[in-house]
Amino acid sequence: MILGEVMTKDLVTCMDTDSLSDAATLMREINVGSLPVLNESGNLIGMITDRDIAIRAVSLGVDPVISQVADFMTPSPLTASPDATLEQAAEMMADAQVRRLPVLQDGQLVGIVSLGDLAVDLGEEELLAETLSRISVPVR
Repeated sequence: MILGEVMTKDLVTCMDTDSLSDAATLMREINVGSLPVLNESGNLIGMITDRDIAIRAVSLGVDPVISQVADFMTPSPLTASPDATLEQAAEMMADAQVRRLPVLQDGQLVGIVSLGDLAVDLGEEELLAETLSRISVPVR
């Protein structure tokens, strides 16, 4: 099975110039923990997570109303193509220790696949368990 068959296609994104507060509000409204970040040209330039907002910004006393997503996002995220297999995606996610993988086609964001998507569609408990284990290893 390939990513194009299982990825989430109905994406909600934020802009790099959005405030952290706006990004967090959007995450709450759609019940997600991360958002792809686009620049003014519509290109994927990063990912912002609820953890980025809480740990990288708010815990340090940064004002989320005036601080921009661009300053706290993870830039240049790992991406995959829609024709990558689920196994390839699992390996990429494990190697990079990420739980979400944006999917690009011809340089444009067309979807996102999460560890949860792989859990539902992969059907290989051993591979999924190994992927989760490798993602969850603390980095020091």
